[in-house]
Amino acid sequence: MTPHPAPGAATVARIEATQLDGFDGGPRFGVWWLPPGGEPLGGVLCVQPLGDERFAARHALAAQAWRLAERGWAVLSIDLHGTGDSPGVPADATLDGWRSDLLRAAMIARRRHGGPNVLWGARDGALLAADIAVALDQLVDAYVFWQAPDSGRHIVDARCEGGQLSQALLADLRDLHMQPPPVAEHGEPPAALFLEFDELAGARAELSPLSAGLTEAWLAAGYLATPRVARCDRFWLPAAPSPLSGAPGSPTMPQAGERALPTAAWFATEEFLEGVR
Repeated sequence: MTPHPAPGAATVARIEATQLDGFDGGPRFGVWWLPPGGEPLGGVLCVQPLGDERFAARHALAAQAWRLAERGWAVLSIDLHGTGDSPGVPADATLDGWRSDLLRAAMIARRRHGGPNVLWGARDGALLAADIAVALDQLVDAYVFWQAPDSGRHIVDARCEGGQLSQALLADLRDLHMQPPPVAEHGEPPAALFLEFDELAGARAELSPLSAGLTEAWLAAGYLATPRVARCDRFWLPAAPSPLSGAPGSPTMPQAGERALPTAAWFATEEFLEGVR
């Protein structure tokens, strides 16, 4: 899928699918979205949602990654252990293993550029991004959170492709919270964007108490936290079954045209990252 070029973009991004080395239990499958030439101005590690939401979200996330690469960013997304095209099965995945995967991916992303480092998490990926930020020891310059939950309490029956996550992992995920990691005492405080999606048509967009509370908590912790509301479809929701989707109860992949792409979210994210550059 090649999305329309970002307004004002002077380059065409390129995509590299790769096997990333240095992980426990074998390589991890990853995808780079890169500017066509020269040094990237910064790096973005995309932390995807979990389970069915990852399937539903990948079109919108890939399109945003493409647009960011057109604007000069190097964007990396990986399949965690037991998910996607990486080794392992969901039942064997652990939170510590996923933390290790993301920390290793963050280090790989840093080596690709000499600019600011950004963690971008969508849905449960926002929880994982905030969780590993503590171990990155203030190496993150900015955070982008798309529809972040306040905790993992809603994770009950999350399934990844190939099977069910273990009860131990689900319990660990439920205990995660969107807590801000400590900020450095000196230097520029990191920026954080809390982007909320609002599907209501014809009404004035209003920030939910949840997003307002998260923003206030991160502001109190010393972050330059900003809330925004994007008027667009909730891209992470699995598409409704169709007569052509296969057997009853089978996963349904979102098809082009079934759900509008979140262009308002793209614009808000790109505007935010312009300030990080």
